[in-house]
Amino acid sequence: MAIDFRDAVKAQIAQALLATLLERCGYRITRLGIEELFGEVKFKELSQYRELALPAQLRCLPDLLVASPAENRAFLVEVKYRRSFDEPSARWLFEAINRQRRHWPEAHAVLMISQPFRSGDKFHQDYIRVLRPHTADRLTDDSLPPRERWRRLPRLQHVFSAFSDSGGNRALADFVTLALKSLARL
Repeated sequence: MAIDFRDAVKAQIAQALLATLLERCGYRITRLGIEELFGEVKFKELSQYRELALPAQLRCLPDLLVASPAENRAFLVEVKYRRSFDEPSARWLFEAINRQRRHWPEAHAVLMISQPFRSGDKFHQDYIRVLRPHTADRLTDDSLPPRERWRRLPRLQHVFSAFSDSGGNRALADFVTLALKSLARL
């Protein structure tokens, strides 16, 4: 499997940013994903990885299990980072998320980008959006340009209700955008 080192770093940073942000809001986070449960797969070549014959459900396991602060609701969450949200990345995300949702249909996907649509954008909603279960087709709606598709995806606070501004959480999320911007330079 041996994914490109830079891509692995970007993925780990994006996951850590989201996990830290949600933990700050009171959510309990458990890292899932085959790379967490069986770390050695990160260093295997694709042929070696295939020889393991891991079940598809394990290979497609979402990155995080997120439990609400009251622990009365849990979300499976896949974190996806792309440099930008343009037509090719929207198609790639659609394929990757659909592949996973064949096995985990109730998983949410948190999408993170480093290059928003306008250079002056500085708020978390310009860099982070959520794709709810059963809505992957919103990524490839050809009747809308990518910018409008992005704008129509839910913001963090619309899915994760404990992500409120009462504790300054949105300001923390806006701070996270600095880290996301820097990923474009890696």
